[in-house]
Order: sequence, then structure tokens, then C-alpha cells
Amino acid sequence: MTTPNQMPRKPLNKLRLQIVDGILDIVGSSWERKSISKDEDGKEIIVSHRVARSVLRYPLAQNVSELTVERIAKNFL
Repeated sequence: MTTPNQMPRKPLNKLRLQIVDGILDIVGSSWERKSISKDEDGKEIIVSHRVARSVLRYPLAQNVSELTVERIAKNFL
């Protein structure tokens, strides 16, 4: 006799795993932020700063909330 913790599980669906992986896939992104400032003589100069952060690989994944991702992951896995 099996207990609820030992119940046999269905094999994971590879397509569903790819969907969850695609939603959660994160890559690094960087860009230059430019601003205008003045030096000691009062001349305007352009100062550029390199900004880096992590973003989602697929732009449509940004429309999915964290709660929805958790629900999908629980249902799929």
C-alpha cells in the first residue's frame, strides 16, 4: 500500500518544462547612460556611465507576474 508521499508521479512533460524555463530565463544586459554635466570652467561635457542588470530573455515573459509563474510551475511540475 502506498502513502500519499509515495504515490507514483507522471513523467514530466518536456514542452511544459521548456515553457517554464523560457519564462524564467535571465540574461545580462548593459547599456551606456549619458548625462551632461559642467566641469570646473563651466563648460558642458558629456559623461557616460555603463549600466548593467539582469533582464528576462524573452520580452513577452515580462508580462507574466511572479504569482502566475509560481502557479504554472506548480501545475506543470
